Amino acid sequence: MKIFVLILISLFIVACSGTGSNFVHVSMPNFKPQVEAKTNVIKSNLKVSIEPIDIENIRNYSDYFGYSVLKIRIEKEIELLKQNLEEQIKVIANLKGYNVVNSGGDYTIKSLIKIQINEKNAKLISNTMSGDSINSNLDISFKGKIDFLDTNNPQNSTKMTNNTKLDSSVNLSYPVKNDGGINMFKTSISDVPTQLNQGLQKPAFEIDKAFLSFYKNTLNLLYNNLPEASSAKKEHTKNNYNNFEVDDSFNSEVTNKKDNETKDLEGVIIFD
Repeated sequence: MKIFVLILISLFIVACSGTGSNFVHVSMPNFKPQVEAKTNVIKSNLKVSIEPIDIENIRNYSDYFGYSVLKIRIEKEIELLKQNLEEQIKVIANLKGYNVVNSGGDYTIKSLIKIQINEKNAKLISNTMSGDSINSNLDISFKGKIDFLDTNNPQNSTKMTNNTKLDSSVNLSYPVKNDGGINMFKTSISDVPTQLNQGLQKPAFEIDKAFLSFYKNTLNLLYNNLPEASSAKKEHTKNNYNNFEVDDSFNSEVTNKKDNETKDLEGVIIFD
């Protein structure tokens, strides 16, 4: 009996030490400012209202993924993406010569982002010692639309769209929460978005790159196509309004993205 108890204790210690080393720290992606704010920008008397970004999540994944730390991490990334895009949109509007106001602007900037998460081929793998886990494939894609509207004449608009997606599915292997198996030996599951199981480190990195690529592409698109306040003012003062539209759709494959490349556009540095 003593030998059996000693074996159980030994197995418990091994299992606990294995669990402790199973986690890795993966920082959240850095949505750093893409444009430098300038103090010497010539402002017009045109005002622009910037509405909060509307996020539409399209989810198609297993219940298991719904309880995973990777799902928690993606939700946090969406929150950071929205927050940083809204801040940078204001900076770009200022650089173009507009006065940003909360309401009652001559122009309005509306943004919609659709984020689709699709998990495929989810298979449950059972292990007595570590508990159950899921092997699957994950796709994530982004569709963004920014409308720059004349508040009094909404038909006067500039429309910009941006589509970004992973080049290929990400292979996942993550533990699941259930009551089966020997609980003391089961792999722990974190609720902290930066604390991931080792098998999720590479998938998280690929997903992070997709978020950052969409973020950078969106801001480059806005900066390149948002009309200067000086030209918008001419349109705004005309009696007859012309309808102008830019539909600049493109796909950005994350795997082909060059890192640390910079562009200098009229004195404003945009980091790719």
